[in-house]
Amino acid sequence: MFEKTPHTFNSQGTWGTAIEQMHCPNADMLHLFDQSGYDLCPLEQEYAKKNMGEADFVRYRRAIAKPWFETHISSGAHINHSYLFERKGYHGYALEQLGHWAEGNHLIHKMTQLKPKWGIDISLDYVDDSRFNTMELFHYEWDSDSIDEVEEKKSVIEELLIKTDWNDFAKQKIAKKSEWAHLDFVGQSEWTTKYLDLPKERFKLVPWNI
Repeated sequence: MFEKTPHTFNSQGTWGTAIEQMHCPNADMLHLFDQSGYDLCPLEQEYAKKNMGEADFVRYRRAIAKPWFETHISSGAHINHSYLFERKGYHGYALEQLGHWAEGNHLIHKMTQLKPKWGIDISLDYVDDSRFNTMELFHYEWDSDSIDEVEEKKSVIEELLIKTDWNDFAKQKIAKKSEWAHLDFVGQSEWTTKYLDLPKERFKLVPWNI
């Protein structure tokens, strides 16, 4: 039903190559710093380009994101989005460069103290010939600053995706609509993960070494 892509995580957690910028970055370079997710602020993007290469800097919401599963259908259970995410910390010359600049712009400590992390994010939707059956079928996000933990959780979700008949699961979920339809987004997600005997989602980790 779903096609798994060949993409994998990069196990390197930190970048060490400095960027070619001589003056201290201003506050705009840290604009909209994402404390809990994977979006890269302008200064992080410069380090991504330098350390990954322009061709490898995969942008989705200006994040390091690789497609995980895909579908190409117009009815039934299908992928809304499915990504492997990464966020990098810094070492070596890159960290020295940032530390020097932080003396004149303390906002840069947001990057010098950033912990690397990896994450999975998948959302399955369902539609059929009844407009009342349109719903998010399954949504699961899970982050960790340990790539081994994320790889383990990734394997669990992959096995679930492959072995489950998701159109049949949709029928089961529709039959139990009275149990979850009144819940908010988080409540519906928790109902689904409990029904599938999965641990709750985990995301929005504290990003800094404190």
